[in-house]
Amino acid sequence: MSVAERPKTATAEEARRSWLLRHRGFLEFVIVGACFLIYFLIRGAVVDEPIVAFRHAENVIAFEKALGIFVEPQWQAAIRHDSAQIWWWNFVYFWWHAPVIAGVAFWLYFKKRDVYYLIRNAFLVSCIIGLIVYAAYPVAPPRLITPTGYAEYHIVPSTPPTYGFEDTMAEHSKLDYQAESLQPFVNPFAAVPSLHFGWAFLIGLGIALGVGARRWWGWAVATALTVLMFFAVVLTANHFIVDAIAGFIVCLMGLGGALLYQALPESWHRKLTPPPLREPAF
Repeated sequence: MSVAERPKTATAEEARRSWLLRHRGFLEFVIVGACFLIYFLIRGAVVDEPIVAFRHAENVIAFEKALGIFVEPQWQAAIRHDSAQIWWWNFVYFWWHAPVIAGVAFWLYFKKRDVYYLIRNAFLVSCIIGLIVYAAYPVAPPRLITPTGYAEYHIVPSTPPTYGFEDTMAEHSKLDYQAESLQPFVNPFAAVPSLHFGWAFLIGLGIALGVGARRWWGWAVATALTVLMFFAVVLTANHFIVDAIAGFIVCLMGLGGALLYQALPESWHRKLTPPPLREPAF
């Protein structure tokens, strides 16, 4: 059938779809950005009684002691007088989080659209699970399990904490995700799960799959990003080891949810996720 013979309704539909195709990239990032904005606003609003969060933190410490993995104070003590290491772990914690997530998301969207959708959906599922856990089981981070931290929230501990935790971001860096300007988005008791670590795992997976599943260096970069972020969240006293493990499990669940979505019939995919585009995304 020639162009002149095409039905008018089809032409109108093609015109509408053409507009959506041309602006698909812009709309995608607006929608995803709005989703994460809502996530952080809800996360910042889900703040339970501080005394509960501190009690849960002590429970986490007791649990780690029972497992023989309560090594966070020793790890922090080992770098306390090494300004280079403190700078490095602060750098990894801050700059390898949101900036890397944004950069990899753009790269995957334009270069590996199928991988982008997989990682995006895993992120969104992990957000939902994380919000549920934050509301149900608030936990204070190690950086607050200090005499100063207890005093800040007007809590009198039964046994004064003597772990020696230090908030390296607050003490040695001008950049901090807990900054006053970010207070509407901050929940100081969202230590479990550590999505800061879990999302590093998902982004690392995205890099590995985006580069190519058979290319060793993609997996090397992914592994390095994940391992270094694990040490960063612990050495900056923002998370316990158990928090990181919980974040990894939640993001595995998010990945499982994304894979289940991919297994839906093709008709559902066409409705919920438009196919990869050849037209310019913007």
